[in-house]
Parts: sequence; C-alpha cells; structure tokens
Amino acid sequence: MTSELLQNSNQFSTHLVFADREMTPNLAPILDKRLTVKKVIILYTLNLADNASRLKKIYHSHDIESVLTEIEPEFEINQIVESFTHILKEMNLETVAINLSCANKMNTLGAFKAFENTPVGLYYLLPNDQLKWIQPPGLEEFSIAENILLEEFLHAHGIDYSHPVTLSPSQANFANGLVNAIEKIILQQNALTTYQHFSTRHARGKSIKIIKHENKCYLNDIHNRSHLKADLLLGLFRKLHNQNILNLKENAQEASPQIEKDPWRRTFFEGGWLEYYAYRAILEIKTEEAKIKDVAFGVKLERQNAFDEADVLFIANNQLFLVECKTGANANINLHLQRLDSLKKRLGGVSSHALLITTEIIGDNVHKANLLNIGVIDGSQLSNLKHYLKEWISKEIHTKEK
Repeated sequence: MTSELLQNSNQFSTHLVFADREMTPNLAPILDKRLTVKKVIILYTLNLADNASRLKKIYHSHDIESVLTEIEPEFEINQIVESFTHILKEMNLETVAINLSCANKMNTLGAFKAFENTPVGLYYLLPNDQLKWIQPPGLEEFSIAENILLEEFLHAHGIDYSHPVTLSPSQANFANGLVNAIEKIILQQNALTTYQHFSTRHARGKSIKIIKHENKCYLNDIHNRSHLKADLLLGLFRKLHNQNILNLKENAQEASPQIEKDPWRRTFFEGGWLEYYAYRAILEIKTEEAKIKDVAFGVKLERQNAFDEADVLFIANNQLFLVECKTGANANINLHLQRLDSLKKRLGGVSSHALLITTEIIGDNVHKANLLNIGVIDGSQLSNLKHYLKEWISKEIHTKEK
C-alpha cells in the first residue's frame, strides 16, 4: 500500500461493526494500528448482547472508545436504511467506515443502499485476513496485522479465565529429561506399546518388574514370554535413573522402578509427556514460522463456572489452533474427534483449526477426521513429530491464504 492510500484509509477514525458470534473479523481490523481507529459503534441485536459487550471490553483495553447500540432485527430494506441513517445522522460521514464482515445479508444490502456513493467507507475482511475496500474507489486491499494474542482471543470467545501450565525449573528438567528419553529410546524403536504397559500401571500406583533370564529381559514373568520389548524398557529405566527422574532398584535377577509419589510426575509418565512433546515441538517450529504466536499448553479454561482444558493452544493468522493429545487406552479416537470438533468451535469459531495427536493408529477413523476437518498425527508418525506438525500447520496457514 502506498503512503497516499494508507493516508486515505486513515481518514476513517470511527468504525461501525455488527456484533456476531464470529469475533475475529470485528477485532483484527480495529486493532490494526495502521487504521488509527479511535471510536467504534457496535451494532447488536438482543441475542448477541454478550458478544457485543466482549467486543467493547477488548476495544477499551486498547484505548479505543466504543458505543453499544442495540438494533431490532429488520426484514424491510427501507427500515434498515432509515435505522442506519439515523444512527450516523450526527456523524461526519467522511470519518466513518463500516465493517461488513459480520453483517447479515439484509444489513449488508441496507448499508449499501444507505451509504453507496457517499464518503462513508465500506469494507470487509477476507478469509485470508486481507482487508477489502468496497468504497471509496482506489483504496487497495492489504493484509491485516497479526495482532490478537491468545488470552485476548479466548476472552473474545467467552472464556472468562484461562490458565496455562507454567513449569517450575525442577518440573521442566524432569519433563525434558523424560521426553528426550522416550523420543530416543521408545519412539525411535517403535516400543510405544511396551512403554504404555509400564506408564498405565505406574500412574495407578502399580509396580512393574523386569526379570532377567539367560541374557533376555521379560516383563513380570519369564514364563509369560511377552513380546513386549522389555530390554528397551530396561534401557529407558536406567537412563531415567541416571538422570534422577526415576528410582530404579536393580540386581542380577530383576529390575523394578519404584512408584513415583508425586501425582503430577505419575500423570506426566502416563500422558503428560505427549502434551509436552507436542508443545515443545511447536515452540521449535515457532522459531521458523513467524505467523505462530503465543503457544501455551495444559490450558485450564473457565466459562461461567463451567471448566474445560486444552492440551496445546496457539494463534496464527489471528485464528486459533488447538492440539489435543491422547495416549494408550485413553485414545478412543472417534470420541475424541467429536469432542475436539465441539471444543474448537466453542473456543475459536468456525475458522479455528484442530489436530489430534494419538499414540494409537488412526485406521478407519481417518474418514471421520476428514469429515470434521481435524488433522491427525498417529502413533506411526510420532518418531518424527516435528515434521508432521510443521506440515499440518503449514497446510492450514496456506489453505487460509488462498
């Protein structure tokens, strides 16, 4: 955009928006400092009063004045034109722009009829975050700044409080040590089933024993002849013991990890490691992909005294990306796909993105995932998680930019 075109778009210090359940189109342009918005008139119908109030609160936090103006649902164009004309009757129309992104068809037609060929600016936000001017002529579209952060985004979509996990130094040391060991010893050797046999029992306070017999290792009983890779599991235990992550009791005949007393650590052994593994990989990708903002994991969510939790959340292109991680017996893929579809819509609207990471194999559930437009990384891909995460994120961002 040339400086002259930008200067022309800056003449609109007052913007009028239509409250809607989709929040981003009413936030991203207003918060873009290049448009220098000073005041917003928020038109809303009674059923969208809460959404309008949330918009007002966010505008206020950015030192933008806003006015709530209730309108009746109208079905006659002439009445809509009269209503819009009345609302702006005291305004200098050369300073007013109307954001049509969230207007319904009747309000869009009414705005055109009321203000076409007047100094009022008319614009809308394309799905790729391009701001498209309808009038005045000559203003080029431009890409809206990626200016919405995670906490603010969640507030806009009705979340009263959001609390991401913050690890203490000792917890971070434990988490990184465990994930590194699982990645190198378990995932690279396709031994997830063996690990999950241990972690599920361990999380429930049940002991596990590795028996050594004739240079071979067996879980619990040499007569069981388990096909589980007990030798790899013993290697994992020894590595974790050397790093003070796990206490291993071992002699010539057997080895047994001691039950972890800390419930947070036990939970991390069972499933928390996968959430952290994904979170850490996305943080690495963030250094390579500038569009990724504000990554958080283990986010506890509260909405009107109702509670929920999201494993990993981040913002890219002013949209929400939600990643859920499920391990072992907890991975009822069909059920989790349904929950994930519902959660992404509640937290981020129809333009949000969701991914399920599971230690299980996706199998026939891939059809359900495709139907719901949910990405999946399954157990066969975990050894190269960063690659598949980056591929999914890039695809979702690229799809939006078309």
